[in-house]
Amino acid sequence: MNVVFATDRGYLQHLAVALASLLENNSGMNIYIINNDISESDWKKLQKLFEGKNSNLIDAKIDDKQIENLITHSYFTKATYYRLFIPDIVKGDRALYLDVDIVVTQRIDDLYNAEISNTFLAAVDDMDIHNYHELEMESSSKYFNSGVMLINLKYWRACNIKEKVIKFIDRKPEVIRSVDQDGLNSVINGNWLELHPKYNLHTRLLYIEPDSPIKEAIDNPVIIHYTGPSKPSQFRYNHPYKHLYWKYLRMTPYKYFIPDDLSIINIVKWMVPMSVKQYLKNILNIKSHKKNNESFGRINP
Repeated sequence: MNVVFATDRGYLQHLAVALASLLENNSGMNIYIINNDISESDWKKLQKLFEGKNSNLIDAKIDDKQIENLITHSYFTKATYYRLFIPDIVKGDRALYLDVDIVVTQRIDDLYNAEISNTFLAAVDDMDIHNYHELEMESSSKYFNSGVMLINLKYWRACNIKEKVIKFIDRKPEVIRSVDQDGLNSVINGNWLELHPKYNLHTRLLYIEPDSPIKEAIDNPVIIHYTGPSKPSQFRYNHPYKHLYWKYLRMTPYKYFIPDDLSIINIVKWMVPMSVKQYLKNILNIKSHKKNNESFGRINP
């Protein structure tokens, strides 16, 4: 299996967790890390994860001059665009791309062998897009989350997907919210295979009314995707599968990591039961409401 990650040094710990979980549950992989700033010492840390594993780690350095002027914002760095270069780096007809902020809980053979011969990629519905017109998409086209993509490399090369996405983002930066994900959806315009959400349980799925597939994904995910600016490495991060991140973190060279937001105040807040927090909140609301009424009465006798 060809499995690809794309990152910069700022996400090395998350990458290590993703690799540890992937290697714990799968074997027989060529794992590419597309980057341009991972040092030799950092690389040696990652290589330790592969000791005794039947998989190969490949350092895929990239010249990112083609994307240096493209829009970035929030937690989307320039490295987000690196996945566009996968068809230039990986030989063969298919590759599985994974974001670094994921945890793999099971084997991924079924995912990797999905039938994509007549489409650009297989992915999971993002369920959170409204600007179809701005992205020049058909209103009937679904919008996918690009954090897990089984890519038809042959189609991408033949249709110059990388060049088209870069051109679109450069032409319409004002409509871009999720950087290359928006560009990919605009160019592919619905020509993709929808996967079961268990293959990319992104955070958005936890907070919508679940149908049968989503409930199954929540109960038994294959890939957990910690989307959003907050990550499970933070002490106050709230996610039903946060513990799995820490489970696999303990298998990495970063196992002694201490969260930046670990403080006495946050520990105390965490220890207070939700029922007590709600009780105190209600009392404060009552006092605030009473105070406002008294002030109103003095002003308007």
